[in-house]
Amino acid sequence: MQNQAPVPLRRFVRGFSVRWFAATAIVAISCGSATQAWAWGREGHRLTALVAEDHLTPETKAQVKALLGNDSMAEVAPWADDYRQNHPETGAWHYVDIPKSEAKYDRMRDCPLPQGDPKSPWRDCVTDRILYFEGQLGDDTLPKEKRAFALKMLIHFVGDLHQPFHAMGDDRGGNGVSVSFLGSTQCGEYKCNLHGIWDESILEHEGLSEDKFRAHLEDLIVQNHWDKMTGGAPSAWAEVSHHYAVEMYAPNGALINSDYVAQATKIVDAELALGGLRLARILNNILGDASATATAPTK
Repeated sequence: MQNQAPVPLRRFVRGFSVRWFAATAIVAISCGSATQAWAWGREGHRLTALVAEDHLTPETKAQVKALLGNDSMAEVAPWADDYRQNHPETGAWHYVDIPKSEAKYDRMRDCPLPQGDPKSPWRDCVTDRILYFEGQLGDDTLPKEKRAFALKMLIHFVGDLHQPFHAMGDDRGGNGVSVSFLGSTQCGEYKCNLHGIWDESILEHEGLSEDKFRAHLEDLIVQNHWDKMTGGAPSAWAEVSHHYAVEMYAPNGALINSDYVAQATKIVDAELALGGLRLARILNNILGDASATATAPTK
């Protein structure tokens, strides 16, 4: 399958043990109250953008600079999460709610119409919004500010789509699943939940500086020939992310142990690398050909 990274997967119940904690000791984190609910955290978004920057053509780099000015792609990569705080109507743009029981993405089921705009050709989920902002970026009749906005959104949303739990609707993408991460129920400032450990804890556990992590991802790209896996549509990437989320789903109160973390690390590394490569392909195609536009997808 072209769009699936070569990462071996095992079912949760086979890959590691599960311990249950008393329900009174578990504190669930609400989706809207913690930055953990946003994909990859700031560092993960930066890494996706850094990989993309390494694979841009000179022409694309020049056009990106013309739009972003002195800001790099990595610097603006987390920006959409900051924007979301004062623009809650953009919240649904960051994920797609494919049910855990389903294997395939269904646009009519998983991607709702915008509230107050039932006739919109575009829907409110990350797969649609990537295509929408591709069209905005590729329209050189739009003001520079609007195209720069589209570029920042694209940088962020391609990263979001490659966080597996941004492609599963159950338990609010894992935000409603309290876990213990390597023996601790506390993950930084927040109580550990399944979504949050995929945002930050697994990535942080690798213990690499940003420069070393960037080099590590580039090594994996070369070793695994992932540069040949940049094609496909956002809907296909969503299905792969969803597949990973289903495989790595953990029940409420589960102990996330070293076996789980080792398996998850392979997926995190692959998704960061592939997210960067696919973002680069999108930008090279659009900014290398100003006539490129996107049309609203059909069912």
